[in-house]
Amino acid sequence: MDITQHGKHIFMYVNEDNLPCLTADDYELFDVMDDYLTEDCDYDFECSHFHDSFAKGHFAMEIERGISFTELITSVKKFDLDEIERIYKINNA
Repeated sequence: MDITQHGKHIFMYVNEDNLPCLTADDYELFDVMDDYLTEDCDYDFECSHFHDSFAKGHFAMEIERGISFTELITSVKKFDLDEIERIYKINNA
């Protein structure tokens, strides 16, 4: 599985259904990324909680068909890394 990271807490990959996915290892961060992708990037996606070995404890979203993995990476990488760390530290100080 090809995994792309943005900072220490955001991971992007293509799942077995060939859909781009994003995971966050904290619920607050997941919620902020959910808002960012739906409100600022106008993406639509299905949410689920994965239990496989890579994503255990991570909150994950599968992005709708028609949005490429490259588009997801480009959008997520625009999100400020310092803000990701600040949000992560809210629940994980």
